[in-house]
Amino acid sequence: MIILGNILALIGSILMLYIAILKSKKKILYFQSIQMLVLAFSNLVLSGYTGAIANIVGIVRNILCYKNKLNIYFKLIISILLLILSLFFDSFTLIRTLPIISGILYTWLMGIKNIIKFKLLIVVTIVLWLIYDIYIKSFVSALFDALTISTNIITMYQLLNRKEEIINE
Repeated sequence: MIILGNILALIGSILMLYIAILKSKKKILYFQSIQMLVLAFSNLVLSGYTGAIANIVGIVRNILCYKNKLNIYFKLIISILLLILSLFFDSFTLIRTLPIISGILYTWLMGIKNIIKFKLLIVVTIVLWLIYDIYIKSFVSALFDALTISTNIITMYQLLNRKEEIINE
């Protein structure tokens, strides 16, 4: 099961790296939803039920955001849904709450318009997933989490330098 879970994680992780180089929020949300579906299956295979729940609920959240319908009402529902489903289907230990924390944080802050701040949000939430992925033995996901964090930081740096070039012209 660890091998199968990590093969699925590899597929989802390749999508995660692709997402890291994207500079359009709509494209990020679209490909992230596909990635989260694949990773949900990986989480299920590796008994990471909280991670699977966070990914499935995250797809709904991304669809709402993509269609500009993610208002405070839906954010609250998604946050409560994450908590209730996670309590129902998984043990509520600190490390198993990391996908929930990541999901809620991302849900409430994903409306950030500034792409650099949005990339920073992705970095913070992926760090939480990195810890969780190591815990559930999703070693491929953990490796790609680290690569995604690095790629996003590089992209943020490039975007910041481009802004400086525009200001200095």
